Amino acid sequence: MPYVVGNAIEGYCVECKQDTVHTVLDIEGLLIRLVRCEKCRTEGPLKTPRSKTKAGLREVAAKRRTAPPRRRRRKAEDPAQIFRKLLVGKEVGRAKKYNPKADLEIGKVIKHPSFGIGVVVSMNEPQKASIAFEDGTRVLVCDRK
Repeated sequence: MPYVVGNAIEGYCVECKQDTVHTVLDIEGLLIRLVRCEKCRTEGPLKTPRSKTKAGLREVAAKRRTAPPRRRRRKAEDPAQIFRKLLVGKEVGRAKKYNPKADLEIGKVIKHPSFGIGVVVSMNEPQKASIAFEDGTRVLVCDRK
């Protein structure tokens, strides 16, 4: 595609020392002879962007080698899988109906009217317990007298 005076083009600016957008000022045949950097407004011949030269690619590769390794995110485990693991070895038929006044213990199986079957995972505060249900963990009150 032939270039037109006034078009924008990416190039390396000697003054800015980085790849910037330039405006085409002069064309001779199919070659761009003169451009102006839009950042510092200096004029000069068009230089190939560093990102597209071998030297530029070497710089990027060197930075990657010296950069600290990226941390990998742990995949969040599905709450339903956590719930199933907690239920292994428990008797679901003996699940007690949830009651805010009931005294709960870690590992106890309960049956909540809205959330269904759950397993007590931890006691957060004196009157609060974390309970794992199939759709996620919830904090419920307990031991209210």
